Amino acid sequence: MEATDEEERRLEELVESNPDDPSLHFQLGLWLWNTQTQKEKAAEHWVISVKLNPKNSEAFKFLGHYYATVSVDVQRAIKCYQRAISLNPDDSDAGEALCDLLDRQGKETLELAVCKDASHNSPRAFWAFRRLGYLQVHQKKWSEAVKSLQHAIRGYPTSPDLWGALGLAYHRLGMFTAAIKSYGRAIELDDSRVFALVECGNIFLMLGSFRKGIEQFQQALKISPQNVSALYGLASGLLGLSKEYVNLGAFRWGASLLEDASKVAELSIQLAGNSSCTWKLHGDIQLAYAQGYPWMEESWSLENKAEFDKSISSWKNTCHLAAISARNSYQRALHLAPWQANIYIDIAISSDLIFSFHEDYTHDKCTWQLPEKMTLGALVIESDNFEFWVALGCLSECNALKQHALIRGLQLDVSLANAWAYLGKLYREENEKKLARQAFDCARGIDPLLALPWAGMSADICTGESTPDDAFQSCLHAVKILPLAGFQIGLAKLALLSGNLLSSQVLGAIQQAVQRAPHYHESHNLNGLVCEARFHFQAAIVSYRLARYAINVSARTFPESHLKDISINLARSLSKAGNDTGAVQECEYLEKEGMLDAEGLQIYALSLWKLGEHEAAFSKTKTLAASIRTIDKTSAAVSVTFICRLLYYISGQDLAIASILKMPKELFESSKISFIVSSINALDQNNRLESIVSSGRYFLASHEEITGMHYLIALSKLIKHGKEQHLEFQSGISHLRKALHMYPNSNLIRNLLGYLLMASEVWGNTHLPSRCSAFDASDARNKEGLKSAWEIFSAGAVACHAMGNSEPKFSFPTCGCQYPNGSDSVKELQNVFMEYVMQFLNLVHVACSFPIP
Repeated sequence: MEATDEEERRLEELVESNPDDPSLHFQLGLWLWNTQTQKEKAAEHWVISVKLNPKNSEAFKFLGHYYATVSVDVQRAIKCYQRAISLNPDDSDAGEALCDLLDRQGKETLELAVCKDASHNSPRAFWAFRRLGYLQVHQKKWSEAVKSLQHAIRGYPTSPDLWGALGLAYHRLGMFTAAIKSYGRAIELDDSRVFALVECGNIFLMLGSFRKGIEQFQQALKISPQNVSALYGLASGLLGLSKEYVNLGAFRWGASLLEDASKVAELSIQLAGNSSCTWKLHGDIQLAYAQGYPWMEESWSLENKAEFDKSISSWKNTCHLAAISARNSYQRALHLAPWQANIYIDIAISSDLIFSFHEDYTHDKCTWQLPEKMTLGALVIESDNFEFWVALGCLSECNALKQHALIRGLQLDVSLANAWAYLGKLYREENEKKLARQAFDCARGIDPLLALPWAGMSADICTGESTPDDAFQSCLHAVKILPLAGFQIGLAKLALLSGNLLSSQVLGAIQQAVQRAPHYHESHNLNGLVCEARFHFQAAIVSYRLARYAINVSARTFPESHLKDISINLARSLSKAGNDTGAVQECEYLEKEGMLDAEGLQIYALSLWKLGEHEAAFSKTKTLAASIRTIDKTSAAVSVTFICRLLYYISGQDLAIASILKMPKELFESSKISFIVSSINALDQNNRLESIVSSGRYFLASHEEITGMHYLIALSKLIKHGKEQHLEFQSGISHLRKALHMYPNSNLIRNLLGYLLMASEVWGNTHLPSRCSAFDASDARNKEGLKSAWEIFSAGAVACHAMGNSEPKFSFPTCGCQYPNGSDSVKELQNVFMEYVMQFLNLVHVACSFPIP
């Protein structure tokens, strides 16, 4: 205390000795100000100081502090601060104090002018740039705010507030990458910045980076567990991520995310139950859950129709309750915000989904339904909204109203691709094929990434305007864009017609369709066909049985042919799987129901033959032969082929030939039958079928069929021209050489010729296969014929080396006809050999893994 008094007396003595020194008055005033007891006396000395030195900005600043806090003279305080800033624009204390006073008085315009003047007078007036940036953000002058905040950050680089405000300005300008970086910097400086975390998460959701957005919202909720904005963002992010998984086919994971999103949305509703957007979000989540919840086959023991019915009912009930919950949430949102027209559309969509779960639901198309009424409610509020007109066109059951609504939408916006697509669908249903195609072309031209036009174009196969392959590619494109169950089922049907059942894309699509539409028997039936094509017969059997259950438990009525096709498919798979007893039982069921057709008779006869019941098999074969004249030409050719083969196996060669000779000659007008008859005739030394074989060759049309017949003729010459147990290789080789002149690009003929040259054991022929085989290293595993080109070539190289190496001390052949790339050929043969060895070891490993009874 004594030291303080001494300092005060010392300063007073200096002032008395030098009364005209403004600095001494300022220092004495500052000393008195800091004592907190003599602020009035301090102000007197500062007044004297500024009179003696009007350019002392510090004195004006402290006078401003005095008038602002002690004497409470706001106007004088403002004038003093303004004077201080005009003298020293870099003085942040005076500038902030002045702006605070102006802000409390509501003089925002004056505050803005002060900041602009200070920033204009000095580039180092960082406080002015900061305050100016905040004001411009408040006034939503985003471009100007970015410049001011960027300048302010140079003076305050560690201010999280500045970085957060800069991120907000970038965000509103649509500069999302810069905004993310600014928000990220703010979070680095202060990880408790909830606003920056939430806004950064919103940007990630907008950009489709749902995972990153979810992480930001989760971090914000750790800091503030009841932050409604963070809860809303987290639920939105989970909804968006679930849709991504659903589009990728991960339905279960998508459903799990929707369950989590629903819980978050419900918590948000508890905190802000009067928020319309929160209720709408909950409705969106429940609607997505109702549309995407998958049927889980392995969760049930589907041993009979009752179990399958129970599983389908459980799945439908889950989806139905979710749809009802969605509609209830939308209704609550509409109650809170009745002016929101889009909520009417949401209620209409959810109501339409609820009705779709009732298969027996019927109504008069001339009566207004709830979805149509709600859509009209939206149009009453916004009659010029083209999307609402399209929604009415999709939800209405009256075709005339559909057409009117879609055309009205196009009148409002002619570039509306959805409207053109749905209009094309409507015209397709009305059998207006030309108008439908024009509408689809318009939709596809406007938006090539719209799925419906591509799916619609694939339907041209019904009119013959599109080939099966083109239709398949169009539908595949639609499935890639939007994997709807209807598109996926259509893709599998087109794959069956175009021969693409082995495509992995078809397999994935139909398996997804089974999960999304388990109550459709088509999905199970087509899944069985795909599995059968892949030789997964047990899986095919299960699918066919599920398809039959689906027909039996459905409230709808289907044509009898659907059940017949499924039963025949099941019988065929049972036969291929080795369960001939089960196949016979299915055929007996078909016969009892009067649904046993030509294909069923073939399966019936074949299964009986495999069970050793030759008489019964022969009887069914006779029944099949009697029905040939009543079936179409293609099926007749298949049936005749089957009859010939089965007669050969049951009765032997002579009786089979006798039966064939008795058949009408017009039945042999098919390339498939020609091959079977030629094969039987090749084993007959008496050539009793020669006339039928000769006439049948006129029906060989394609290049593959003709070369295949030459292949078969060459093999027949080996047998017929041979003596005792020896084959006549030269006859076959001679025929193949002639055929090769006519079809030089046929790998089938080349491979067989090379193989016969190797097998003939003629000295000097070992190098000839290299001239026959056409191959490259890329198709080393390609096999066409008895042996692949690489196997023949490599074997020839080994034989040439063994037969032509007269000097064993050399590792290379010393014969005159050295093989090109001989070492590569041997290596390739070794690789093929090792591949077969590994396959054999794998089979042994699998066999050993089963317990021995």
